[in-house]
This record gives sequence, C-alpha cells and structure tokens, in this order.
Amino acid sequence: MLARGRWLLAAVLLACCALGAFAPAARADGDPASDVLVYQNLFVTSESGMSTGQQAEVASLLASAAHAGFPIRVAIIGAPVDLGAVTALWDKPSAYASFLGIELSLVYKQRLLIVMPNGFGFNWTGHPSGPAYQVLSQVDIGAGGDGLTTATVTAVQTLAAASGVKLATPAAPATPSHGISRRQFAEWALIAIACLAAADVLYRLTRRFGPRVKRQWRPWLASVPRQLRRPVVGTSVAGFLVLAVTAGIVIHVVTGPPASGASIPQSTLLAENPGLDPGKSLSGAAPGFTLTGQSGQPVSLESYRGKVVILAFTDPGSTTLGPMTTAALLDAKTMLGAAGSQVQLLGIDASPTAISVSAVRSYSEFHGMLSRWSFLTGSSSQLRSVWQAYSVGGVTLSQSQADQSPAVFVIAPDGKLAKLYLTRQSYAAVGQFGQLLADEAARLLPGHPAAPSHLSYAKLAGASPAATTTLPRAKGGNVTIGPGDPAQSRLYLFLATWDQQSTDLASQLKLLNSYQLAAGAAGLPSLTAVDEGSLEPSASAITGFLAGLKSPLWYELAVDRGQVADGYRVRGAPWFVLVSPSGKLLWSWNVSTSGWLTNATLDQHVRAALAQAK
Repeated sequence: MLARGRWLLAAVLLACCALGAFAPAARADGDPASDVLVYQNLFVTSESGMSTGQQAEVASLLASAAHAGFPIRVAIIGAPVDLGAVTALWDKPSAYASFLGIELSLVYKQRLLIVMPNGFGFNWTGHPSGPAYQVLSQVDIGAGGDGLTTATVTAVQTLAAASGVKLATPAAPATPSHGISRRQFAEWALIAIACLAAADVLYRLTRRFGPRVKRQWRPWLASVPRQLRRPVVGTSVAGFLVLAVTAGIVIHVVTGPPASGASIPQSTLLAENPGLDPGKSLSGAAPGFTLTGQSGQPVSLESYRGKVVILAFTDPGSTTLGPMTTAALLDAKTMLGAAGSQVQLLGIDASPTAISVSAVRSYSEFHGMLSRWSFLTGSSSQLRSVWQAYSVGGVTLSQSQADQSPAVFVIAPDGKLAKLYLTRQSYAAVGQFGQLLADEAARLLPGHPAAPSHLSYAKLAGASPAATTTLPRAKGGNVTIGPGDPAQSRLYLFLATWDQQSTDLASQLKLLNSYQLAAGAAGLPSLTAVDEGSLEPSASAITGFLAGLKSPLWYELAVDRGQVADGYRVRGAPWFVLVSPSGKLLWSWNVSTSGWLTNATLDQHVRAALAQAK
C-alpha cells in the first residue's frame, strides 16, 4: 500500500509545478519559463537538483503567498538548458528577470522572482526593482538543490515581510517510507519461525543420536528406539506446525489478505505521471459557437449533439504542444475502433494572428487531419468570444494567451462539459494521453465501449544522452545514438515532416550535407537527424518525404517514438541539440522560433558551446 504522503506529494506537484519539469518553448524565443509561468506560479526542472518534495515545498509557499494577497511567480534556473534559446542570459538573473517580465507582460504584471545559483533577479511591471534587490541582497544561495530551495523560500518570505505579509515556512510533504511493509515483516517472521523449528528438530535428534550418526549414517533412523523416535520427532514437527499456523493467522489479521496482483493501480500511475494531466471534472452546458471550418463551411457545436466532442484549442503555427494535442486526439478516436464514429474531433484556432481558413487547412493537411476533424477559425472578435466563453476550470483564455493554452475539453453527447485536460510537454506520453481521452469518451458513450488499447499510465522515462540508445533508421536498419568516441561530441537535429508547413525543410536538410562533409576535417561533431515518429501523421510520412528529395542526405536519419526527445529536452521542431562525449547537454537551438542557422553560423555556435564546456 502506498504511503499517504505520496498522495499528498502527487497532489501538490500536479496542482502547482508538475509542468515545470516539462516546459514548452516560447513562441518568440524558445524560453521555456515564459510558457509555464503563464499558467503556474513556479517554473523548476530537474536541472535544479531539487527533489520533488522540495519543489512541492516551494509551490506550497507560493500558493500560500497568493492566498495571503502577495502574488509572486518564481523561475528557478538551475542550468543553461532551462533558458531554452536564450542561454546568453545564464548567470545574469537581473537581465533575465527583465527579459522574462516583458515576455509575460501581456498576461502577468505582478512580482516575478528569478533564482539562479549565482543570484536573484526581480521584476514587477510598473514598479521600481531597487527596494526588492536591497531585500534580496540579504539572502544567500547555497550549493545544489538544497541551497536553491532554502534560498527561494527565504527570498519569498523576506520579500513578503517587506510588504507587511508574514508567510510561514511550509512543511515539506511527507515522503513515502522505503522500509519493509507489515506483510513483509510478518512473512520474514514466518521464515524465521520455520528455521527455528527445523533447527530445534536437528538439535534434539543430534543430541540424542549423534554418536550413532557418526558411526553409521545409513542405518541411523532404524537404530532409533521406536519409543523415543515418535515423541522426539512428533513433538518438534507438531510445534513447527503450530508456530507456522499461528504466524499465518497473524499475517492475515495484521495486514489483511494480499492484494490481487502486484501491479500499481492505473489511477495511481496517472496521478504520479508528470507527463499526463489527469483531468479536471466540469459541469454545465458547453458554450455554443458557430465558426468556419478548414473547407470554408460554417460549423456549429450544436450540430454535433448526440456525439462526444473532443475540443482542442490549437495554434496552427505551434510546433510542440499543438502537434502533441492533435496526435493524441487522433489516437483517441483510433483507439475506440467502431465506437470512434460516435466521437467528433474539433479544433478551434488559438492564434490571434493566423486566423485565415488557409492557415487551419494547411495545418490539418500537414498533420494528416484534413478529413479526420474540423479545425475552426473566424474573425478576431469571433475567436475572442469563444476563448472567453471557455475560460473555465482554472484556465484563462484570452487574445494574448489563447495560443499558449493547450486546453482540451471533452463534451458529453447531451452538450454538457465533462472534462478539461491540459497537454503537457512529453513526446513519449502522447499515446497515453490519447488513451486517457479515449477512456473518457467511452465513459460518456452509450454502452460505455471499452477502448482496445491497454497502455500503462506509468511515467515513460526519457532516454538519457549519457546512455547508448538504438533507434530504427528511416530507410531500414538501426541507428545508435548516445556517447560515441570519448573525444567526440554529437550534434542532433530533431524534426518532423510537418515542419514543411512553416519552413523549407527539404532545402535546409540538404544544406546540412555540407556541414556533415566538413565536420570531420574541421574537428566538429557529426550530425544525426531524428524524426519525431510519435507525432507524424502516419508511419510512412518520413519515408515518403525522403523519397521526394532529389538528393540523398549524407547523415543518419533515425525515427524516435518520444523517449529520446524527452531525454534530450527537445521543446519544438526543428530543434538542434549538442551533446558532450559524457552525455551532457551543451547547447540547443529552436529553429521554429529563432530560424535556421547557416552552416557558418552553426559552426560558430557549436565551437562556442564546446569551448565554454572545457
């Protein structure tokens, strides 16, 4: 049985900071914190070295601060990779605070605290930062996750005190015990009792008949007097049986009957999986609307009454959460089999600028959804009205941030809101998210048809850059990625075929042939491309794309199902990642937000990252 503390810890983390460890890239600059802090008051990743309990402790303090009338959001930056594409601001907390404050200014104008190992940054739109920096100068930052935790808690409390708000130090959530369970203790006790009983039998026999055993083994038992053999052996065996039965009764009374099966319940796995949002139950009628579909026809929500509707707010220019959401929706309908005909997939344009019919049609086409859903758009005022109508369940959709809201609503056949999910940054969890949506749809359909998929909701660990991983090659065979020659770093480019929607992917991949050709002679790391197969519209998408190239690629192209992208902290596509020989992430570049690099510029970035790592 899981300790009660684990439930508390999971609840706090999921409510407050679970998305921090899977931060999406910002639309403008690839800065992960700028997306996460739109929804939450804490951004923190595993790079900080903070335990889940410490992260929950900080999140609890921030929730208490908000309740006390002292709203403040915190970004804990434990390593350059936490800055996404703005690594130049590493070790510059005050500059990053100003930068992030501008990024969030459309949706958040309150206090913003930056915590880096070398100091603090502070920003409060429309207010001078001098007094805050004077307060923060009194707080020291220790080493490691413990130091960051203590410094963050102290800094928030000190800032609050300067404003006349007293915040108590939050109690760290109880951590699950790693000792043996009561059942295990009882079972070991039974074994010990059995061993003692057996030893007693041997001791009694040896004491009475030891000399005869030494002289002659084979006739040993026959030489024991019949009148002595039965009482000695019988008494010991009877005692053993009595003790064993007694221990069994104790086990049953103290711990109850053993659980059926050794597996952890799916609900528990779901609650503990940071890559999945378990969903929030809703009530009331779903707000109605009539918008324009990708083929130019009017579409109303009312027209799908009688079906389960899975409605996703999607930015047609998104390269991360949008494609993840779309793939999950498609998986959900596919998993339902024949019952999928009773489910309607809808997308609503979540971009304030890309509102044309051609934009939603292009997105649908490149993601293989043209005939599988209706992607709706409209005028700015029409979209704004729908965003505001669906600002429920703790999610605020507005013109300034709807494009950053990975919200998925499940609507029952009678038109009532049933569930709200938020897409989380995890490539590997896309299939699990699809199953989650399929299970919810099945619950709402007549007869409750079971989804044939039986995926576990257990967290899928990302492949570490420090570990060797074998992936299928796009054209057959396998590709090994991970640590190579001890003296050689590795450069990776993560991509997907739907990148063609916003960039000339084919031409750029061909230009990288020149980089690969010169890399060896120049002492630069070789290039390996990785296709995000979990988000492709079909298994044949990448092979079809390669067949359309007029010349072959001179570097390897592998296919990933999500674990490698998660492990390499990919936050968009296309995405460059430079990895050291030991598996340390040295540099990353989000092409979708920062543009393609020329080979010369790529050379400069790689050399600079390698030099800084020495």
